[in-house]
Amino acid sequence: MLNRRDFLATAAGAGLVAAGGQAFGQQVEGWPTKPIRVIFPTGPGGPSDIFRLYMEYMKDKFGQPFLAENKAGGSGSIGTMEVVRSAPDGHTMLVGSNSATVLAPLVFANSPVNTKRDLAPIALLFNYRFLLVANPKLGVNNWKDFVAYAKARPGQLNFGSPGIGTGGHLVTELMLKRAGIEAVHVPFQATTQQLLAAAGGHLDFTFDTVGNARSIVEGKQVLPLAVSGKGRAAAMPDVPSFGELGVEGFDGLFVSTSALVPIATPKPIISALSKEILICQDKPDILDRMQKGSYEQARLSPEQTAEFFDNDYKNWSQIVKETGVQVKT
Repeated sequence: MLNRRDFLATAAGAGLVAAGGQAFGQQVEGWPTKPIRVIFPTGPGGPSDIFRLYMEYMKDKFGQPFLAENKAGGSGSIGTMEVVRSAPDGHTMLVGSNSATVLAPLVFANSPVNTKRDLAPIALLFNYRFLLVANPKLGVNNWKDFVAYAKARPGQLNFGSPGIGTGGHLVTELMLKRAGIEAVHVPFQATTQQLLAAAGGHLDFTFDTVGNARSIVEGKQVLPLAVSGKGRAAAMPDVPSFGELGVEGFDGLFVSTSALVPIATPKPIISALSKEILICQDKPDILDRMQKGSYEQARLSPEQTAEFFDNDYKNWSQIVKETGVQVKT
């Protein structure tokens, strides 16, 4: 079975883009017949803004506009379930992160989302790594110093996350267990709020993504300690990975954004959308936005994306089990 790093290494030679750059998708008879709704299960910004660039190219290829709709709420379940309940005719698709499609169903009791049962993957679009940062006022210089400092003060330090059961919360709880640290969780209501709190000295440490943290790291408002993923991040080559530091379990942990459709959507439509998305991955403006946002691009077929989801679910299931994080609703 392919692992995540194998998946991310499939950019060349995988035969996922049609020869000559032509979109296979235009040959699907009788589709599309109307605008294609793209549901983002989050608020505006970030990945949804990047995918709007794809939509501009795809409307020309398929001859119909792609209409963006941000439907946040319910830890992503509101937007996700709207897609699940839509007609499987290729006119509604979901573009969302694994926070909505994998994590929320694992940590929220009675979550209506069951990605494997109800949704078919089109493509994995991109990943972004988790980054651990500390308040510079702690006076630590690196991971080793940080662990020693925290262990000398059990339960006295605090950390933030975008909410209970989010990726940021889960990776922190995993880190605490692996490092033998005790700390107090301070949940926030939105992504990056906890990052700004750490920069302002209100939190001792927190996780966020490399892209979100990049500017305040460069401004030395927080101290970067370690990143998830195998090897160092291209956007932060001076920051060691957890694996490099001898902390296991972080090589395959990312925030991953994918495109999906209702499970019964005809395979030719899924293949058409997948092929066109892969063509868009090479567009200079999209590559530029990904680089500036510190996203790591993926190039997976629908079948490879399905396998990625299986592996991602297994990884996060183990973390939920190990950390005991659950949210009762």
